[in-house]
Amino acid sequence: MRFSILMPVYNRENFLRQAIESVLSQTFRDYELFAIDDGSTDRSPEIIQSYGSKVKFLQQPNQGAEAARNYAAAHAKGEYLLYLDSDDYFLPFALETYDQVIRYFDSPPFILGGMFHKQAEEAIDPRELQVEPIAVLKYPNFLARNDSIGSSVFIVRRTAFDEIGGLRKNTNAKTWYSDDNNLMLKLGTHSPFIYINRPRTAVYRLHSENSVRNLKGTVDGLVNLAKAERRGEYPGGQKVRTFIGRRSAAFAYGRCWRGGERGLALRLLLRTAPLVMAALWNAARRNLKKGPQPILLPSEPR
Repeated sequence: MRFSILMPVYNRENFLRQAIESVLSQTFRDYELFAIDDGSTDRSPEIIQSYGSKVKFLQQPNQGAEAARNYAAAHAKGEYLLYLDSDDYFLPFALETYDQVIRYFDSPPFILGGMFHKQAEEAIDPRELQVEPIAVLKYPNFLARNDSIGSSVFIVRRTAFDEIGGLRKNTNAKTWYSDDNNLMLKLGTHSPFIYINRPRTAVYRLHSENSVRNLKGTVDGLVNLAKAERRGEYPGGQKVRTFIGRRSAAFAYGRCWRGGERGLALRLLLRTAPLVMAALWNAARRNLKKGPQPILLPSEPR
């Protein structure tokens, strides 16, 4: 089996059906979908079970998305593990696009795909569903990139996921914050790293319960990344420190300070100060470096 899709679910009855349907309507069919109910108190479990054998249903007490994904990964049979949050959704050609990239680059360990950002009730523009050639950026590894990469979907080869020991094992739901950054850093030196520049393959929904709106939770997550770096949990040395420092500085100013939470901004900057300084020191040199040129994959019949 090519893909195992891991979807943690916590009180997402308003978005869940579209997330599931987006997987079931994929043009590429060699996959399994896990929906892991993380102690929901709404109709989410009922919605998942209404799909019968089309969706592999798992349940756990509320422990957070990381624990849910680890739980599903232990049952997964796919060569690649995919993330899909239960308030987001795939475009119909997402899995087909990922499969073409995997075959072209001979099974790379780590791939990121781009996403559209849509308000909760905003429909997809038909033009965004048009088939277009696949263009990617290839890096020696994730930490070697010089340009900015925004919200993404994760495509991780199962052997690489197992090699890094999966996600964090803490079952405290609060550890969910910055779990995406944690995974990227643990995979930071795996080679090669592929970023799918186009087409964008998923939709990130913007709504009042997006995790990034929890400023304190996100600050705690970034501080935990800094602690993990000091413990030596991430390979990559200076590049890891620069990555965490850059993220921390951007969030402290862009979201906390400008959002009126200046105490949180100062806390984050103080707790990550050496890493922020590393990011500032390397910013000029990074801007002088040229990134890789896009690679256009050969067209395949659909």
